[in-house]
Amino acid sequence: MAFKEQREEIIAVAKKLLSDGEIGCVLGYSTNETDGKAIPRFFRSPEELDGMRWDEGCTPNLSIYLPEKQNEKIAIVAKACDSRIIVMYLAEGQIKRENVYIIGVECAGMINSEAASAGIENTNTKEKRPAAPGCDGCGTRTPPLADIVVKNTDMLPGHVQVAGVNSALNGQNDGKRADDNEHSLGRFQKEIGKCILCFACRQACYGCYCKTCFIERGIPNWLPSSVDEGTKMVFHLGRTMHLAGRCVECGACERVCPSGVKIRYLIKEITNASESLYGAKAGMDINTADALSVFDPNDREIGFMGGEPQ
Repeated sequence: MAFKEQREEIIAVAKKLLSDGEIGCVLGYSTNETDGKAIPRFFRSPEELDGMRWDEGCTPNLSIYLPEKQNEKIAIVAKACDSRIIVMYLAEGQIKRENVYIIGVECAGMINSEAASAGIENTNTKEKRPAAPGCDGCGTRTPPLADIVVKNTDMLPGHVQVAGVNSALNGQNDGKRADDNEHSLGRFQKEIGKCILCFACRQACYGCYCKTCFIERGIPNWLPSSVDEGTKMVFHLGRTMHLAGRCVECGACERVCPSGVKIRYLIKEITNASESLYGAKAGMDINTADALSVFDPNDREIGFMGGEPQ
């Protein structure tokens, strides 16, 4: 199947890069011996690469490790979402392009970690599988930035390979908005009620790389001793605004949440608004900065500014 073929090609490319001395290591996937899930790993010799994993359980984002290695030249196995993260890091000056060799991999969507660790395989391209968060609405299957792209031979044009992937993957849009009740305060409060403010979503998010998070600053005191609903709302709304125009919809926040908080819909709304207003999709163009990083007096004004879309 395609994953096996892709793995062989990825390993061949990576071995050549290491053997030729073009890079110091390869950032890819290995298997956690405890639970069988895919985990990030730095491979530093051609021999180690024989243990590289590549299958539909490789959900963790690898790109978030790049800023820590910005002074070392490495290669990275990059799905479309990883590639988009790299684009954002480059646009925001967090990494150097000359230090990253991108082994782009076409991806038709990953399955959730529970299904992957249980050994569920896609032996039939028409089989419906449980989609991992982020893959259930992804419309970008080919990495927008890569030094080489490893094709997916099973991925047919317009073919949905993961259960739950919406019409965006097929290039279709029926123009319908979800029921208004789903975007109500009640829904928000229901999700916030699950939150234990462990900050796992922040730690897994590529966009949250501030040295000190706003919620942990002492002046003003955003984080009181008794964590209540208001504090949790402030954190999630603040994080959402910080991701406006920057979120690549990788789904990492929901994948790592121990309480099952599904707050990504809120970030998606802000993402859609930013794309609609400014015509730029996060992580697709190195030369396009996110909307909130650039001021233009001719920008369209809406909402609290009292203006109307032009």
